[in-house]
Amino acid sequence: MADQVNALLTPELFEMLVNAKLPFSMTEPLDFEDVGQKQFKGKAPISKEVADHVWPVLQALSKVGLESIPDLTQFLPPATDDAFPRQALGLQLLLDQMTRSLFRGIDGRWRSAYFDLISQKYAHTLDTLPPDQKPWPWSRWKTFATLDYWVLARTWFICPFVHSDELSDQERALNFTEETRRVVEEETGTVDPHRLERDVIMSTMHGVTPMIKEGPPGSGATVQLYAYWICKLMDIHKPVVDKFGRYPYRNIYFGRENSPEEETWLQERDSMPSDELKNRMKQDIEAGIWTPLGAGRIA
Repeated sequence: MADQVNALLTPELFEMLVNAKLPFSMTEPLDFEDVGQKQFKGKAPISKEVADHVWPVLQALSKVGLESIPDLTQFLPPATDDAFPRQALGLQLLLDQMTRSLFRGIDGRWRSAYFDLISQKYAHTLDTLPPDQKPWPWSRWKTFATLDYWVLARTWFICPFVHSDELSDQERALNFTEETRRVVEEETGTVDPHRLERDVIMSTMHGVTPMIKEGPPGSGATVQLYAYWICKLMDIHKPVVDKFGRYPYRNIYFGRENSPEEETWLQERDSMPSDELKNRMKQDIEAGIWTPLGAGRIA
């Protein structure tokens, strides 16, 4: 199994995933109305070719076991290498984003209770690198990419922290967005207008879904408006974990019982799983088994 994983986690895979998730020029100014449509409005879905390439990789990783997953940075070039930032991003996209694009139904347990844990461990490993070797600073990307492109790339590096139930990860995510915000403010000579509504942002319990439904700034959007919207979207996740100590919608995947408050929150959010899925998940968890990855695959 280790040999199979070694053969699958390749530079070509990581490059393919970056190009699939960020189908934009690294060197030319971007149309951020188009960017918003492709990143959040489904105008650039993951192709069948990419999905067919990714599924065997994720299925191979699912058979390794959490305790046996190696240090994944071994599949990347040295941290000092110029190729490291994009390669590191590609691996992060595999673990955190492909699982969200592809996994449905019973496979959701693999996303939340398996790959998210791997993704978060990988993100922590990257975060322990010396500041000049981390893959996400503007100082590393500015030699080969525009600020426009860097904002998009950096967005996906933060997601494992945002998707975590751990308050320490949520705090890291806040620091991450503040670092992004300061770079954009300095580079564009602007100030994030959302700074004036921090109290509201950090106390909103149902902010994520409406923001995604509305989407990022449209006509006339600039890199700074898009970046500030992204920072707000990431920050607005934290109040839920502050209140409950976890994301209630993940409880089903870990066999956790909802508290009455969580039940109410899930109903208000309209994200209650079907009875069929709840029963199937409960049976697996109580039996100590995992339905093989791919059982929920649609196409």
